[in-house]
Amino acid sequence: MALQAFQLFKILQRTVDVQLVCLDAPGPHRGLTQEPGVIVAGPLVFPRGIQTLAQALRSSRRDHDIFHALDPYYAFPATYLARVFPRIISLGTDPGLEIAMRYGPAAGAVTRAAMVPFLSQSVVVTNSQALADRFQSYHARVIPNGLDLRKFERLPTAEEARRLRGLPTDRTLLSYVGKVIPEKRLEWLLDVVRRLPDTDAVVVGGYTEEHYGDRYYRQLLATYADVGARTHFIGEVPWDHVPSYLAASDVFVYPSPWEGSPNAVIEAMAAGVPVVVSDIAAHREIIEHGRTGFLASDPESMARFVDTLAKDSRLRQEIGSRGRALVFERFSAEACAQAHLDLYRDILGS
Repeated sequence: MALQAFQLFKILQRTVDVQLVCLDAPGPHRGLTQEPGVIVAGPLVFPRGIQTLAQALRSSRRDHDIFHALDPYYAFPATYLARVFPRIISLGTDPGLEIAMRYGPAAGAVTRAAMVPFLSQSVVVTNSQALADRFQSYHARVIPNGLDLRKFERLPTAEEARRLRGLPTDRTLLSYVGKVIPEKRLEWLLDVVRRLPDTDAVVVGGYTEEHYGDRYYRQLLATYADVGARTHFIGEVPWDHVPSYLAASDVFVYPSPWEGSPNAVIEAMAAGVPVVVSDIAAHREIIEHGRTGFLASDPESMARFVDTLAKDSRLRQEIGSRGRALVFERFSAEACAQAHLDLYRDILGS
């Protein structure tokens, strides 16, 4: 979400005066806070960070025409407390559902109730129709995510990428990019590896997270110890390294039970990698089953589709090429930024 916001900010800078107000957090992307136009209001600490952001917005609210909040847990309540208008709220997920999955139904219900004042006084934007349908009472406007497609124009060959990243060169390689947390349902991925003995998996993404620590990661290692040697947990990597990990793989697997619109899947398609993903509404908006990827309803069907692709290089090429063409046509960062510019002009004009 933060990287998507930063990418949008950089493109908007070419056309309008824009500032990105954020909180500071450790990690490989920390250097982005040194970019011109980025204002770091304070540390990423909950809940104090909300008030820190609100104070920064109050002090500058007369300097800006529009306030666009892109994070549900800090920016949404901060813009509300700062009483800044006109206000746009972008949803990349359903915060109520996400909180319910982490902390239980009661916490999810409280989150949904708390969001009502934020949403009812804002223009709501979602990144998929599936997510817009969950917030239809707010007349959400759909603006799909956009990728910096230049990162996917010249990729190394699979052999070159595997040597670059120190990955096996003589086996079918599956990839997954995303956090290692229960909400992503990585059990399906490891079940696929267990069912296909000639297959390895590379998992790119952090496996230590504030709420879970590394419990889920350690649970996966214990439960799937029999495929531990064939599952390569890389951890969090710099943004620019992701395309080469994708280029190294034969098939991209994404088993998440719920998404708004997953950038990880779109990036894999941009890299020309055939994708096998869970059969959920957000994925059905991106993927035509059997043409631009495969939709799996359970680990068994996911393993079957992966095995079919692993055994047929021509099919991998066809599915990957069609997926790549779709992404280059529909999901450019420039198109995403233009849609936001059009929205800003509509709001100011009215």
